[in-house]
Amino acid sequence: MLQALSAADLTQPIRVSPDGHFLVEGDGSPFFWLGDTAWTIFTRLTREETEAYLKDRAVKGFNIIQAVAVDGPMEDFNAPNRYNDRPFLDGDLRRPNDAYFRHVDWVIERARSYGIRVALLPTWALAHISLDRTKYDPINAEAYGHWLGSRYRGSGVVWVLGGDTMPIFAAPQPRRGDSKPGEPLFKVPVTVVDDRPIYDAMAKGIEEGFGADAFITFHPAHFNFSGVAEGRTSRFFFDRAYLDMNMLQSAHFKDPRDHMKSIGAEQSLIASLSYHYVREEYDSIPTRPIIDGEARFEDLAIDLKPDASRGIWSGYDTRVAAYQDVFAGAAGHTYGNHAIWQFYDADVSRKYQLPPEIDWKAGLKRPVSKHFQFLKALMLSRPYFIRIPDQSLVVGETGGGPAHIGATRGKDGSYVMIYLPQGQAVTVDLTKLSGLHAIGWWFDPRAGVATRIEGQFATNARATFSPPSQGAERDWVLVVDDEKKGFGVPGAAY
Repeated sequence: MLQALSAADLTQPIRVSPDGHFLVEGDGSPFFWLGDTAWTIFTRLTREETEAYLKDRAVKGFNIIQAVAVDGPMEDFNAPNRYNDRPFLDGDLRRPNDAYFRHVDWVIERARSYGIRVALLPTWALAHISLDRTKYDPINAEAYGHWLGSRYRGSGVVWVLGGDTMPIFAAPQPRRGDSKPGEPLFKVPVTVVDDRPIYDAMAKGIEEGFGADAFITFHPAHFNFSGVAEGRTSRFFFDRAYLDMNMLQSAHFKDPRDHMKSIGAEQSLIASLSYHYVREEYDSIPTRPIIDGEARFEDLAIDLKPDASRGIWSGYDTRVAAYQDVFAGAAGHTYGNHAIWQFYDADVSRKYQLPPEIDWKAGLKRPVSKHFQFLKALMLSRPYFIRIPDQSLVVGETGGGPAHIGATRGKDGSYVMIYLPQGQAVTVDLTKLSGLHAIGWWFDPRAGVATRIEGQFATNARATFSPPSQGAERDWVLVVDDEKKGFGVPGAAY
């Protein structure tokens, strides 16, 4: 696995496929984005710990990690790393600290040695721009972007602007110490300000420093204020030539009403409807690849309830999100574990809303983190660049939320895939397949193993299929192929 992952030239940026829906390596081969959320890796881990983390993720097939150059969602703009080096001298954005960024250099290089790219956020924009506009304006944003772009030219990094924020955000400054319990964070009605000139300037600086082939996306928040579009990059940056990929954050909410009230926001994306938002981005104009850059985190309290009164997102929940998103048209997926993104260790760092009490090393051992490589292998085991989402393959209702059945196929009719999150029986319209006869497989998302279904199926009719097991956490993928294509076992190699 490590040798295969390291084969690509990771000094070259990834690119967009000719049709606009997929990602490719520099040589044109598929790049299936299999990301892990490692926001605080540069400040929270030693080099020895970083090595252990990267090795684990490489073995499990991850090929990109999302990380923030200066701390992460902890609101400390100039937090030191484990070697007590701070990002900026005297906290001055115009004076980056070379000692700090030498460690960032090292992490990016070690990741590349394992076949892993870094999706680098210049800053965590929610805390460092949206909530404190004293740090960034277009002038210093462009200068900082240029400095970073120049330093990481030839590193193959992916650039991620934003960081859990909306490009049009609240103004004036939020309430802080004077807030009362139950009172919105922002004064209602909320006045908003357009921060896009800051991101435009940062993107300009990155491109000037890194080169015109810089690959840039934006990590948005999951909520929006009244009169502002919902949290999808296509709604804000559709006309920006520098934006290469759309990203959304389907986030961590089943019922976001309490949270929205607490911050004075109008609405939020719903975690279990992530496939719906992905499909809308897939269909948006201009066409760009779409990634759910922050789906429900394993081990995070649902609806961000500190007492976990509404439960905890499970590994199964994260796996369902990945399959539903990809089958809806995503160019890959980002997994997140709540202990890992903050690299929580009781001996060295404070936690952020962390039930249950596990540290990041225990988080690495969560079984589901091994499962996402099977999704990548499955997608790459069939002709990749011809794949399209197609819910019309399913005869009858496809359901909603956690039970939603996702369907995708080769647009030439060579294969069909149906994701069944609860092991539901499904009736499939096989007339979308080419050829006269089809063969079927059951692919197990937990083991990455496919089993041949006995017999053949006529492609001029419908057929009903029942998975080997049914019920919650017994998800399956039905793969049906045009028999004459002679494809191998689903997910067997990539």
